[in-house]
Amino acid sequence: MEKQKRKIKISDITFLVVSAIFFIGSLTFFKPCEPMEDGGWMTCHWAGQAVAGIAAVLLVISILHIVVSNAQMKSGLSMAAIPMAVLAAIIPGHLINLCMMDTMRCHAVMTPGTIVMSVLVIAAAVFDIVVNRKR
Repeated sequence: MEKQKRKIKISDITFLVVSAIFFIGSLTFFKPCEPMEDGGWMTCHWAGQAVAGIAAVLLVISILHIVVSNAQMKSGLSMAAIPMAVLAAIIPGHLINLCMMDTMRCHAVMTPGTIVMSVLVIAAAVFDIVVNRKR
């Protein structure tokens, strides 16, 4: 049996880069509010933790996506990423409450950042599904 050459396509790289930015971003530049003065956490902290967890799973899926060479398996991984990204988008403010003031970091930075990154993951996943369907 001849070994099949594995090619890394632009859709693989796009999916990985978007997932990596989402994960790193959820821990850094669009993380939720800082702890309160007494050291306790507001509810938005837990929303941020949930988003970071989902972003980590998306990153693992994108790494597996590069490792796998079968087009159907790649499409399956991309399909699995879509509901994960939707879940990430609805966590802040919908599934987990955020701070009361709309001017807080969780409303002004974390929620829009999470939504944008979720949409980008969905777009990358759909792009990959289309590319793999043509093969």
